[in-house]
Amino acid sequence: MKKVLFVCSQAKLRSKTAAHCIGGIDARYAGTDDDADIVLTTDLINWSDVIVCMEQHHADRISGKFADADSIQVWGIEDVYDYMEDELVWMLRRKSEDLLKGAPEDE
Repeated sequence: MKKVLFVCSQAKLRSKTAAHCIGGIDARYAGTDDDADIVLTTDLINWSDVIVCMEQHHADRISGKFADADSIQVWGIEDVYDYMEDELVWMLRRKSEDLLKGAPEDE
């Protein structure tokens, strides 16, 4: 199963929603801010097969702070949604279709 780390700023709304609403993957979430609910760590980076950032500045921060981070995607989802908001869930599931293509069922 593909291991996907979803990243936003605070790990409260977007990345948390993504981890909870997208099936078919092993998902975790974290935030780039020092006061995030779950702070992004090297262990989380190393655990993941793919890192999905909600915005470009998250990817920039990861690239600057974690030299080992690769396979980063940016989905371009602004911080304007509440946790599990219908529109956010729909958008995340839609964007995850390409992520899930070719994902092995089990490893």
